Amino acid sequence: MNPHFDQNRILWKDEYSGQYEAPVYSEQFELQWNLALKNSEYSQTPGSSTSDAYINDRIYEWTGVHPDGIDHFHDPTMGSRKLHNPIDPALIRNKRCLDLCCGHGRWTKVMQRLGAQELLSTDISASALQATSKFNENVREVDVMRIPQATPDLVGRFDFTNFWGVAMCTHDPKLAFENAASTVAPGGSLYLMVYAPCGIHGTELTNIQRRIFHSLENVEDRLAFVGKVWERKWDGRYPLKSNILNALYNLRGLDRGYKIGVLDMLAPYYNWVIALETIVDWMNKAGFAKVVHLNDDDPEPCAFHVLGCEKR
Repeated sequence: MNPHFDQNRILWKDEYSGQYEAPVYSEQFELQWNLALKNSEYSQTPGSSTSDAYINDRIYEWTGVHPDGIDHFHDPTMGSRKLHNPIDPALIRNKRCLDLCCGHGRWTKVMQRLGAQELLSTDISASALQATSKFNENVREVDVMRIPQATPDLVGRFDFTNFWGVAMCTHDPKLAFENAASTVAPGGSLYLMVYAPCGIHGTELTNIQRRIFHSLENVEDRLAFVGKVWERKWDGRYPLKSNILNALYNLRGLDRGYKIGVLDMLAPYYNWVIALETIVDWMNKAGFAKVVHLNDDDPEPCAFHVLGCEKR
């Protein structure tokens, strides 16, 4: 049973914990990372790019200081921005760091550039690990849903754990968070990014599109549908208002972003949105003495960026 399609549950509530079954996570994320590994159309894009220019922008995003001296949105399609409450690089410099569910390793590269002393990059996707191993030899296959049971040596080991864009794509975001938090050593920090209720991932249209995507039986049809969503094509299965808005966006020539972003939105079997109050409660219960909402200046955020500091 998929809660989004069958029960119209999109907003995560902790009372759901333990109710749903895990998909085969290695297959779920392998498609997009394998495409990004082999296909330039999917590789040089947000989420996959590890070019120097893109990593510089990510350093700017986290710390508020751009290596090239830039302090403005010079390339909005690639997400050049900075957090309202930036991260202190001292949390990473000369510290033991973990990029948990690293994907193609963009944040691994950022932490390398910020001076991490020890840096482990983990994922469940073989293609993700293959891509990241090109610049970090310290990679490892890890199932975030089974860290204490399967990889107990990671528990309490790291001064800084990055857990970006993963918890909401699991069958149990609360458990995923708890396992990620278990890797943090006393005094350490955890960076969490999850989708917010008021963003695109919480909309009726996105849930309809995800239902269609998962009803398709082969990769070719699924990728063709990704292209259709990316092109904002008219579809009789959508609400009329959504079709009209898509047509207007195309007439105005608004940027479509990247196909891998559409695939990332549609492909996960679970794709929850999570309230800020829930995140703060998780952080408090995990023993973080200080919880900072990093993008609290955004009135309608697509995602919440939250830093838990000084784990007891």
